This record gives sequence, structure tokens and C-alpha cells, in this order.
Amino acid sequence: MAKTQGVRLDSELQERLKWLAGRKDRSMNYLITQAIGRYLEDEERIEREKLEDQKRLNHYLDTGEHISHTQMKRKLLKLQTKARKAAS
Repeated sequence: MAKTQGVRLDSELQERLKWLAGRKDRSMNYLITQAIGRYLEDEERIEREKLEDQKRLNHYLDTGEHISHTQMKRKLLKLQTKARKAAS
């Protein structure tokens, strides 16, 4: 169920929103809802990535397990070769 939430916009932002809503033949509410949804998706993804990074760091600090630059380079070259074969 949708709920109403008030948002204060300065006059410049409101005019830009009105203009865009008119150009897209959409309501200002639709554009605001879409913008907030995209913002939340981006911010949630960033937070999930931070958690994953922290887990990796903790794993490294606990175990010392790592992969060297040379090993990673080899893995990436193998993946690149595999991708090129699949594309052709």
C-alpha cells in the first residue's frame, strides 16, 4: 500500500522537475518515486559491497589467505581466452 511522504524542493529543483515531467508526459510524483527508487538501489548496492569487502578483509586477516598478482593475472588471461573462444 502506497503512503504519502512530503518532500521540500527548492524552486529551481521544482521547476526542473515540472519541465521534465511535461517532456516525459509523466507526473512529478512518478519521477520522484523513480528517482528515489534508483537512489536506494545504488546506495543499497554500495552498502552490500562494503559488507562483502569487510568480510574479505576479515577472512584475510584471520587466515592470511591471498592470491598473488601473478596468479590473478594468469586467471584473468585464462578467462579472457575462454571469453574470446566463446565469442567466436
